[in-house]
Amino acid sequence: MKIIEVIKKIEQDSNCRLVKRTTDFTNESAPPEDLNYFFSHYDSLQMFSDKPYGIKIVSSNEFIPTSKRLYLEDDVIWEELEGDISNEWYLIAESEQINQYISIDLSASHLGYCYDSFLETHATPGDSQIIAKSFLEHLYASKGENWFWLADNFESYGDAYEGR
Repeated sequence: MKIIEVIKKIEQDSNCRLVKRTTDFTNESAPPEDLNYFFSHYDSLQMFSDKPYGIKIVSSNEFIPTSKRLYLEDDVIWEELEGDISNEWYLIAESEQINQYISIDLSASHLGYCYDSFLETHATPGDSQIIAKSFLEHLYASKGENWFWLADNFESYGDAYEGR
């Protein structure tokens, strides 16, 4: 499993802080295999917090629908999001101080796909880029130096709303 290889590198990296799980992980949905492995063994991960693009893999108790994290309960946006595909997107990573979030899709058709959920573009057709098909894919390799999906050489997987 590729995630085990990445986690072995992370464990050896002094710029990362991996928090081991001390309680059982339970989730009513069927998470992707890599996410299930991560939350079964670890609670959270802080990567490169001293770098401009440091990011945190959220703890299992912060693993909630991304829209619930970004929008107040009485926000008018909820009317627009009713029945939207983004209701299946869960917060997996954040760099809160700069309003950058990454969502992971738990829908059957796109299970494990990750999206750029920047506060101003989250759940916006045409601005909801698929940035990875596995939640740790590319994040560790970027070493906190950039958002890998904004690099000129990044090959996009398309937009979350395409073909739906």
